[in-house]
Amino acid sequence: MSEVMMFGGAEEGRFLIVRARGWICALPIQEVVETMRPLPVTPVADAPPFVRGVAVVRGRPSPVIHLATLLGGSSAGTAQRFVSLRVGERLLVLEVEEVLGLRRLGARELGTLPPLLAVAVGGNLEVLGTLDGQLLAALDTSRLLTEAVWGRLVTAGEA
Repeated sequence: MSEVMMFGGAEEGRFLIVRARGWICALPIQEVVETMRPLPVTPVADAPPFVRGVAVVRGRPSPVIHLATLLGGSSAGTAQRFVSLRVGERLLVLEVEEVLGLRRLGARELGTLPPLLAVAVGGNLEVLGTLDGQLLAALDTSRLLTEAVWGRLVTAGEA
């Protein structure tokens, strides 16, 4: 059974649906900048395991996060698509296997996150619910990278 993961705020609205290994993920359309073919990625020393490195997207060095690894899966395999997301004033790229399309999700698909699970996933999840009988969880994209990691990645990308 595939799980469904939703990123960003838990507002009712439209979402871009992507696949990363066994995960089906929903990204709030208001955070999505664009989807694209993968770009060259420059690895960065001492980055978290889910950070592939930095890619230059539209002239800006942007951290690239391998979504399957972030969700606890394997980093093996090559992603077929990049999805760039607006995180505040910054740009973040998710490396995914497939972009499946757009879908409208409402508040009834969302729930609350049990405290024990919140600790287990490092504080990145916001809510847990269901969608079409599958797991639906919301990830806080603003907390994926600490300020120190953001700075190190952008500096490495500019070098």
